[in-house]
Amino acid sequence: MPARAALTLFHIRGIRIGVDYSWFLVLFLVIIWLSDYYESILGSGAGGSEPYVLAVVSALAFFASILLHELGHAIIATRNGIAISDITLWLFGGIARMSRDSDSAGVEFRIAAAGPAVTLAIAIACTGLGVGLAGSEQGFLDAMVVEEGADVDGPLAVVAWLASINALVLVFNLIPAFPLDGGRIARAIAWRLTGDRNRATRFAA
Repeated sequence: MPARAALTLFHIRGIRIGVDYSWFLVLFLVIIWLSDYYESILGSGAGGSEPYVLAVVSALAFFASILLHELGHAIIATRNGIAISDITLWLFGGIARMSRDSDSAGVEFRIAAAGPAVTLAIAIACTGLGVGLAGSEQGFLDAMVVEEGADVDGPLAVVAWLASINALVLVFNLIPAFPLDGGRIARAIAWRLTGDRNRATRFAA
């Protein structure tokens, strides 16, 4: 877990949004990887800079998705009287720092579930947009799995990748192992059943 964000980007509703230096390494690697990915999809007919531009847009949109995920946690936390000091993007995604732990299993559940709910909404929105761009559900599925011979242009390729990566983030986050969101949800359920926060934490961990 990173220390307080090294660089401040901006503030949202009094919450400091920042990045750790490790974020720049991940951003660079994602852009390099996606440049090759989009070049292979679009083929030799793509302009020289198009795969790189698509890669930059995709990488920034992905980190925006991570930020929205953390803001989901933050909004529910503040509504339940728990202040959020900052949100930090770093090597392994993002983290919203709460001023204190949840005081009930119900609050813990709502805060933990808010992030995955946002990610699910993003994945659904990207899927809907992708189907519209592709003209059919099958066309969008072909774009997602990079089906050979599929008619995929730049915008469709970006939306398909964003839908796929957000679905992957959702599944990973719901693994029931603390401190992932799925683990926090499992802790909340165990906490409600046992009435013991410490026992529930050990169970989730």
